[in-house]
Amino acid sequence: MNKYEPGLARELQPAACVVLYDNAGKHNEAGDEYMQTNGMHNIRLPAYSPNLQPVAGFFAELKTHVRDLVYLNSRYWDRPMQLMAAAVGRLTMAHIAGQLQRVADEVTALLL
Repeated sequence: MNKYEPGLARELQPAACVVLYDNAGKHNEAGDEYMQTNGMHNIRLPAYSPNLQPVAGFFAELKTHVRDLVYLNSRYWDRPMQLMAAAVGRLTMAHIAGQLQRVADEVTALLL
C-alpha cells in the first residue's frame, strides 16, 4: 500500500492509496462523492476511534507506570516531575513498537 501525500494533486498521488478520515464536519458526503467519482478509495473511521491512535496506547501504559510508581513510593506525591520522568523512563522501544504495530494491524483490518 502506498502513502497518500497531503497537498499533492489527486493525479500525482501514488497508486493503491487509501484515504482514511474521521467524521469531522468538513469531511462530508460531498467529499465522499468526489473521492468515489475520481477513483479514490476512502474509508471513514468510526466517530470515536482511540484504538487507531498510537498515542492512546502510550498514555494508557504511562498511566499504569504512574500508578505503580506512586503505589511503590509515596515520595512521588510531592514530586510530579520526577514521577513523570520515572514513568516515561519505564517505556521501552518494544512498548512503542508494539503500539505502532497494534495500530497498523487495526488499520489493516479496516482495509480488508
